[in-house]
Amino acid sequence: MNTSNILNVLLAVALVILSVKIAFFTSNHADVETDTSAAVINNILTRTSIRAYQDKPVEEEKIQQLLQAGMAAPSAKNKQPWSFVVVKKKEILQQLADALPFAKMASQASAVIVTCGDLTKTLEGEAAAFWIQDVSAASENILLAAHGLGLGAVWTGVYPGADRMKSVSDILNLPDHIIPLNVIPIGYPAESPAPKNKWKEENVHYDGWNAGEAGKSEAKATAPATAKESQWKKFNPMEQWQANPFTLFSKDWMLLAVGKKGDMNAMTIGWGGLGTLWGEDRPVVTVYVEKRRYTHSFMEKNEYFTVTAFPEQYRDALKYLGTHSGRDGDKIKAANLHVEYTQLGNPIFTEGKLVLECKKVYGAPFNPEGFGDVARKVYSDRPLHSVYIGEVVNAWIK
Repeated sequence: MNTSNILNVLLAVALVILSVKIAFFTSNHADVETDTSAAVINNILTRTSIRAYQDKPVEEEKIQQLLQAGMAAPSAKNKQPWSFVVVKKKEILQQLADALPFAKMASQASAVIVTCGDLTKTLEGEAAAFWIQDVSAASENILLAAHGLGLGAVWTGVYPGADRMKSVSDILNLPDHIIPLNVIPIGYPAESPAPKNKWKEENVHYDGWNAGEAGKSEAKATAPATAKESQWKKFNPMEQWQANPFTLFSKDWMLLAVGKKGDMNAMTIGWGGLGTLWGEDRPVVTVYVEKRRYTHSFMEKNEYFTVTAFPEQYRDALKYLGTHSGRDGDKIKAANLHVEYTQLGNPIFTEGKLVLECKKVYGAPFNPEGFGDVARKVYSDRPLHSVYIGEVVNAWIK
């Protein structure tokens, strides 16, 4: 082979390698964009107002990140007519709590950010009032960033209440050209309220006000999704299992769901087990449900159940589902989760990352006669759990 042919072969090989690398990068980049988009939408839809805080200081780095997020907000003509006052001193936090009727939680917060309009930076004439929109956008950025950083925050209004504005201005010694818009208490959450589903089709109009039935059907078709479209892939848990079985329940938590469409319930569980039973090729899931729990009756009357694992950002939703009863209302809707149904008709969740669909092979209450010291102590003042073992008939992962 002459030198020219050798060079041509080498160039061809290099081109193939480069093409593979580009395709690999593009594919991974697309996955990153998809994951990022889902995370951003989820952060918006799961943000809640937090009014109770742990006795734990918020790191200075996170305060700076909140301020950077605020200043990244859109601004009319890029005037950026905002200023921010960060308050950490307990005596000033207490003064704000005493002066503002809806900011009592400020006294327990690690810090507050007071967002203000700077009248020396506004547009001229009637357009000067755009500072309100600009600072409001900055405030929402701060709230979303706080949620994304694992913090809790709440918007407490100041402007346009004359008494509130004067109180804040006096406490913080604000100059006349600085107008306080709101006070945002910030801290590590000591509560986990469920996100509210505020989507209402009737609030949307297309191509004008009340454009007719066509607009309504388009609204239904384009209603926003709260999680990326399902991308479930079947896998064999006996051969392809990667999750840590010892932390899947106790640390990561699982959502137990049982029932059929129109008559189902779900609850978060922190106790459970994975293994094999009655044959080396029979994978099983073991779950425990107290008799007093609403889910117990569903477990008794249904042949199948599912357990779903979720990404970390759904921790607040899982907390809610583990502390509220389905007897009292649609807690799945309140937690802003979305149910899908398998071919067998069993509920799973769009937002999940791993699902095991199980056929019940055993169910009975614990027998106290078999208890050791730990179990006797645990059940000395609480009802017994029932034990349910299900053979895994399907497994999906994203």
